Amino acid sequence: MRGRQTAEASPEVVTSILTVQSHDVYALIDLSSTLYYVTSFVAMEFGIEPDQLHKPFSMYTPVGESTTVARVYRGCIVTVRDRNTTADLIELGMVDFDVIMGIDWLYSCFAKLDCRSRAMRLEFPNEPVVECKGDNVVPKGRFIS
Repeated sequence: MRGRQTAEASPEVVTSILTVQSHDVYALIDLSSTLYYVTSFVAMEFGIEPDQLHKPFSMYTPVGESTTVARVYRGCIVTVRDRNTTADLIELGMVDFDVIMGIDWLYSCFAKLDCRSRAMRLEFPNEPVVECKGDNVVPKGRFIS
């Protein structure tokens, strides 16, 4: 993981606005991440109680600090262009992004990610293709974090 400026410059990621539990969030879609994360500031707005992980684990935050994670928000609805998906989001103390979505979420969405053009295509079977163009700019407007 990496800080906002480093992450946004990387060809391995796309930043975009996603909707999680009906809240617009600033997301890092990171091919190097296998898990999904949410900042506690966003998670407070979900209206659901987190589960304790059976075995907490240590990891590095996007800014390189070590932390232990112990809570997960299960079955969160992640919406991309009116198409609902679900993800279990691990609570992580971070301020650079509201959520970090990883490669397994992309796989579950039948996603194709074009890092050069910062575009994502969700090709669910027997459904119209959902296209989402990411960006590398700090979002404008009112967001949770």
